[in-house]
Amino acid sequence: MDQDRTVTGSANPFPAYLVGLTSWFVPLGVQMVLFPWLVAVVLRMDAFAVGLAQAAVMAPSLLFLPLGGLVADRGNPRRLLLRYHVIYALPPLALAGLLLAGGELSYALLIVYGVTAGAIGAFAIPTRDALLPVVVKSGELPRAVALVTALQFFGQLVGIACASAADWLGAAPLLLLNAGLLLLGCLAVLRLPQPPAHPPSQHPGFWRSIGEGFSAAVKSDQIWPVLLLNFGVGVFYVGPFMAVLPLAVRDNYHGGSLELSYVNLAFWAATIAASMALVGLARRVTLRGRMIGLAVATGAVILTALSTLPSFPVFVALIFVWGIGAGITMTQSRTVVQIVAPATHRARLMALFQLGLSGGGPIGALLTGSICAVWGLRSAMLLPALAMVLLIGFVLVRSRLWTMRTVE
Repeated sequence: MDQDRTVTGSANPFPAYLVGLTSWFVPLGVQMVLFPWLVAVVLRMDAFAVGLAQAAVMAPSLLFLPLGGLVADRGNPRRLLLRYHVIYALPPLALAGLLLAGGELSYALLIVYGVTAGAIGAFAIPTRDALLPVVVKSGELPRAVALVTALQFFGQLVGIACASAADWLGAAPLLLLNAGLLLLGCLAVLRLPQPPAHPPSQHPGFWRSIGEGFSAAVKSDQIWPVLLLNFGVGVFYVGPFMAVLPLAVRDNYHGGSLELSYVNLAFWAATIAASMALVGLARRVTLRGRMIGLAVATGAVILTALSTLPSFPVFVALIFVWGIGAGITMTQSRTVVQIVAPATHRARLMALFQLGLSGGGPIGALLTGSICAVWGLRSAMLLPALAMVLLIGFVLVRSRLWTMRTVE
């Protein structure tokens, strides 16, 4: 399909790509539990403060994901990714050093940590996505996307399992683990082939280049409905997941890091199972838009059920079902964008894809954290579910999402 698939170097660079991916997402999984645990359990901050802290991790995406995509489209993604691994290891090293030296943990310090980590991650994500079509054979992209998505979630799951020991192990060892894995990941990145050189061209200004990415998304009748639903997932699903569920575990179920890990483990285990199932079915699936719509709608049903605050085992079981829908949504949405996006704009379009989750997340975290503080846990889950139903209806009416076919 694209001419950018043929590269020189290792005969099979995809395994090295997967190792580098894992070295990034295991630390991310640790952070997903460790960061809200430090804010909500160790510092005992209120609902609004927890939402603000989670927004601090995700907010840099609003600024830096489009820039990260532009930098990757214009530069050498392999060289950039190597630098991002090194830089991303610095915040956990610094925080671990402070804690080991007897320094005092504060809310302001965690906000700085969250903003820094979020900014670096925003540059790395579209860069890694831009490398994927370079390291897989033509015709294998749908299967590769499903496998990458599953391994990404598996890495997060391993990190979540490690972070479940935070109550008795403390934060410093987990932060050192994160830094060590990120630095080891540099070895995997070094084994990736050099991507094809960009053809000589006149680069327009920054804002015009960013605008070209948005324009390419809007003009594609297959990409824009997927990106819009993805943004809705970020606001109405990721926000409550990051800001409200930790509060439900603490205030309604009186749990700590172990119970918070159960919630995350259930979600990501289901996501991995769904993604792995799609690895084998990748070439058979053509109605990807229909799968995305059904999976996103299932999330609204689950979030409504969660708002009833059932017993903790039922709560975890519902989150498991929610994770299955998330695995389908993530895998099929990424596949659509990777297949349809032109090589010249791929990183920018993948940045927009990630922006829906990471950029919509802070909006949702602040919104649902505020709703929770004013109206309680139930409203903070029910209202986003209702809003998502309205968005799904709009997309189904105004696009051909239900009937579109996407094949490589």
